[in-house]
Amino acid sequence: MKMKKIFAVAALLAATVGAGAQNMYDAITYSQNHYFGTARSMSMGNAVTALGGDLGSIGINPAGGAVAGYGQFAITPGLSISSVASSYSAEGERAYGAANRLTDTRLSLPNLGLSMNYKTGRARGVKAVTFSVLSSQTNSYNYAADAFGVNSQTSKIAEFADAAHDIAERQLADYSSFNNTDLPWDLLTAYQGGMFGPYGTDGVYAGVTETISDDGKYHYVPGGLAQTSSVTKQGSKNDLILNLAFNVSDRVYLGLNVGLPTARYRYSESFYEAAVNPDLFPIEYEDVDGTYTTYFVRGTYNYKYNADVDGIYAKLGVIVRPTDGLRIGASFQTPTAYTISETWQNFASTTFDDAYYDDNETSPVGEYSYSLRSPYRASFGLAYAFGKQGLISVDYELADYSVMRFSDVHRDRTTTDEFVAQNMTNKNFAGLAHNLRVGAEWKLTPEFALRAGYTLATSPERYWTNSEGQTIDANAYNSDFYSYFNRVKSLVTPHYYGDRTQSVALGFGYSSPGSFFMDAAVRCTKYPASTFAPYYDYDSYDKSGALLNVQAPRILNERTLWNVALTLGWRF
Repeated sequence: MKMKKIFAVAALLAATVGAGAQNMYDAITYSQNHYFGTARSMSMGNAVTALGGDLGSIGINPAGGAVAGYGQFAITPGLSISSVASSYSAEGERAYGAANRLTDTRLSLPNLGLSMNYKTGRARGVKAVTFSVLSSQTNSYNYAADAFGVNSQTSKIAEFADAAHDIAERQLADYSSFNNTDLPWDLLTAYQGGMFGPYGTDGVYAGVTETISDDGKYHYVPGGLAQTSSVTKQGSKNDLILNLAFNVSDRVYLGLNVGLPTARYRYSESFYEAAVNPDLFPIEYEDVDGTYTTYFVRGTYNYKYNADVDGIYAKLGVIVRPTDGLRIGASFQTPTAYTISETWQNFASTTFDDAYYDDNETSPVGEYSYSLRSPYRASFGLAYAFGKQGLISVDYELADYSVMRFSDVHRDRTTTDEFVAQNMTNKNFAGLAHNLRVGAEWKLTPEFALRAGYTLATSPERYWTNSEGQTIDANAYNSDFYSYFNRVKSLVTPHYYGDRTQSVALGFGYSSPGSFFMDAAVRCTKYPASTFAPYYDYDSYDKSGALLNVQAPRILNERTLWNVALTLGWRF
């Protein structure tokens, strides 16, 4: 299986000065659903398209709001526990070291809802109408990862210096360049934070983690650097759902949702480099009074990105009960119209053995807003109840991510569409995602039930073979977009990465003879492993001036997410 790779995330996010992020990975992040629901629906793998009757089912199939012949109020507090094992390699995708595991625990509210059931008094036709309002969590961004190792061949600070090649120093040194030029903010922040400087001719730079050769023709990392990469993500996506559902002759249930999703996404990436032996990292500064030598001790780079997301969609659903035991369900959700408001900021600092030369810089806060159209999704379900003893349910959900489209909030027909490249990337490199859900419930007594569930979700991300026989991913296509747009190159054969996210859930429920009920669930979700590069590959040299055949570091992340939920509810 080909492993999905996400390289140099922070650099990709910061590269376009006036546009924040707006890449395919962000579109997928905001569009994906990983359903939570009530403890009952969670413990059954959310295989509830054909079941209904539970407030956790309404977000998946609006018709589920009409199945119960009573009103309900339920609240579901929970815990989200993210565990990420990170392994570091200083030499690209090989020789990974021991994994460092980081755990982050946060409180959550997977579901909160109220339904009101009104009986019409008719023996046939529309026998009852149900109105429901609920908040249902559809994604969790809880994530924290740390990786570290020693590197004596490449450096993030040196990569900044390499990336600044041919840029005039006066532009790098001018703080107004953040808003008056197209220069990447990470380079401006790194230069103004003292991470690299010029030597020789204008436009040639070396990092403070490097030594310049005696002949001035190359520069290299002279010793070991203790490198640490830290990434944290916080936030969640929650849908406020307004539901209207109808019970038709106790055989057909129809429903409509108006969904108002909101997401709060907080991303922070930090990279630290410290000299194992500062004596190997001398830095010479020249001024009118002479030449002074200090020694590099450590450097810190941080990138923060925040997104506030709001949207609206509609969803239709139906459940048919042809026999007393069999239920068939289906639902269709329109694409969601999102508005996304972003902010981002960069920070860099350098520390030397002589504090006089210490430096730091913080960029302005970047701001941008844009629109995103997310995929449509369709769900189909089949459930069978064994009298009052138990039931089994199976769901299949399909979403087409190739229809994701960015647009400018304020664009009119006379302006150029700045999202042409990103939207073509979405169309070609995001495809179909499939979701299989299976759940079961067994009544131990009329009051107590045991439940279990399983979920399998595939990734929509694709890669291609192009006309030159090369393997092309979304980043490579986007960076070379006009070669494809002008038909110099063409995409030939698409392939899916085959990444799978799997969940296993268990739970139990108690239903009193009166109105009170209680459910508990625990779910373990295993995400596909991914690799991450904290900086780009660049041409690096050894002490003798030989070009090193080595990549920038790679970090292998393996994430597990545990969710615990408890539902307290009352029927009326």
